[in-house]
Amino acid sequence: MNQPAICPQCGGSFEAKTITHQQPWGEELYEFENVPALVCVQCGEVWLGAEVAQLIESVIKSHPQPKRYHQVPVFSLAEFSL
Repeated sequence: MNQPAICPQCGGSFEAKTITHQQPWGEELYEFENVPALVCVQCGEVWLGAEVAQLIESVIKSHPQPKRYHQVPVFSLAEFSL
């Protein structure tokens, strides 16, 4: 698939950026820094090229030692009143 010319979500234009990307994989969530991506300047939609997406998948499957870990509290909003 080629790089999109316009955002499929809002029709805005994309800008090349380096981002931090979170990738769900099964029951796990992985975070990647310094990811080249296109980001819509209007709505923030992120588009990863095929080569980048394949590299992320390859890294996850190879189980290398991560740079560091994050510990994050998780809440269910359904348990609280709005």
